[in-house]
Amino acid sequence: MKNFDSFSLLPVITLILLSVVLGTSEFIIIGILPDIALSINSSIAMIGNLVSIFALVYAIGTFIITPATSSLNRYYLIIILTIIFIIGNVLFALADSYLFLILARMLIAVVSGIILAISMTFSAEIAGPAIQPKIISWIFSGFSMAAVFGVPAGTFITYLLGWRTAFLLLSFISLIILLMLIFYLPNTGPGQKSNIFRQLGLLKKPHIQLGIMIVICGAASTYVFYTYLTPILQKYLFIPERYISLILIGFGVSTIISNFLSGHIALTGGMRRMPLFFLIQALFLSTLFLTIKIPTLCLINIFIIGTVMYLQNSPTQLHFLNTAVREKPEAINFSASLVPISFNIGIALGSACGSLVVIYSSMQYVGLWGAAIACGAVFFNLKLLKT
Repeated sequence: MKNFDSFSLLPVITLILLSVVLGTSEFIIIGILPDIALSINSSIAMIGNLVSIFALVYAIGTFIITPATSSLNRYYLIIILTIIFIIGNVLFALADSYLFLILARMLIAVVSGIILAISMTFSAEIAGPAIQPKIISWIFSGFSMAAVFGVPAGTFITYLLGWRTAFLLLSFISLIILLMLIFYLPNTGPGQKSNIFRQLGLLKKPHIQLGIMIVICGAASTYVFYTYLTPILQKYLFIPERYISLILIGFGVSTIISNFLSGHIALTGGMRRMPLFFLIQALFLSTLFLTIKIPTLCLINIFIIGTVMYLQNSPTQLHFLNTAVREKPEAINFSASLVPISFNIGIALGSACGSLVVIYSSMQYVGLWGAAIACGAVFFNLKLLKT
């Protein structure tokens, strides 16, 4: 396909919709933890582990399989992986035991990160150089759309028809998107072989190591709380189930604002400004404990947490890219994958920590633990600035 300064609309729409279903499949669990736990007679903390397991498998799978499949035909690869993704969601909808749920989520997770990574590479075929960065940002925006529309919609469908129906409907929508991939994506042919170990050498750089720790701590601090957002709304704020989806929409809007602010921060100081925002994140996570008995104040607090949730994304992404350009140019593509990999490791650790808090202490203390982890992000960020 020719390199125009414009772009091909249908392939772009297809890739954006693909990222929406990927994001919805990953995050929908947040809104329906109690329903899944009740249906298989399990505890909320045990079902909460599905979030950490998903994120951990997502990170490991993306890290290992994406570079290993770089020589394969991306067109056929993304189609095959999307088929596996659909099968995984159907299996999850049919699961009748905790083990079956875990295995289905692992199958979904191991292909989701690879699908996203591969989808980004199609931007060069469907857009000219002047438009390509915008296409990439639009594809990433699908995850914010999932937070605003997909997750609340899934929660509302769960309220009306049950969580299994929500996943079956997601699978059906994914099938439609699969057909769009087949018809609208260009067949790129075989990929080029690359030296995986030379790319992984980027991880030896101190600036990269500190950046990874910043992203992990930043994500983990929020997901200690975010994993249990719905139970908190129900148990402590006494929000009726029919209104939970509206709260999740509001939270999703706050994360979109966070993404926009993240881009502004990246252009006006970047990592130098992030310690302040991590401190703000720690402050409002810690005050969650104080406001949890006052619904109005607690909701304001929750939306503020959503607004600072993704502030780190653009500054850290630019940090990784600039470090690779300066110290290991052949690892540019690999450096671009470090934010989602590190973020999902943070999700896994944060949700696992949240589960321990719920099991051995009380759900109302998850914010305090999140605040402590956010202070870790401040520490690594300050160390990075001195390196």
